[in-house]
Amino acid sequence: MTPEDLFLKYAFPCTIVKVARKEITQQEYESLEQAAKENQPVSRERLEKTYPAAVARMKAVAKEKGQVYFSEENIRDYFLGRHNELLRGTFKPTKEQGPALDENLPQAIRELCLITTGKIVKKGEAFYVVEFAAGKETKRRAVSNMLASDAEIGNVIRMHYGYAVEKVS
Repeated sequence: MTPEDLFLKYAFPCTIVKVARKEITQQEYESLEQAAKENQPVSRERLEKTYPAAVARMKAVAKEKGQVYFSEENIRDYFLGRHNELLRGTFKPTKEQGPALDENLPQAIRELCLITTGKIVKKGEAFYVVEFAAGKETKRRAVSNMLASDAEIGNVIRMHYGYAVEKVS
């Protein structure tokens, strides 16, 4: 998997918000959806144009850690670390660390947007039911298997919004 493929898997779940905010067209959304679903290449330039806030934050993480900004390691460091810290409110970026999160984002959306790791406990035709830790609780959530269709019951996956984005084991 290329860094561009991995980035799209993690970023795509946020794309519907970009349509709602009129930042991209429905046609652009559908093109990205098809690329994500079918593992079609998307240029880095297109990804940078479509997801400028995530890219700016990734560049800041890369600079802090001395990493290449568009590498698998940095993509995971950003989405599993900084992205979640922003959503939880535990990280307030300086201008050099990328744009701040929209303060008006509802708490329910913030929770859905967290990148969470969980175990598949049920598999349907187009979805998984995933069990995951949420604080001291164990919760279950149905997520689309569109971006990680090769997982099986018992596999550990990462999920973002309503999508399984990557099989971990």
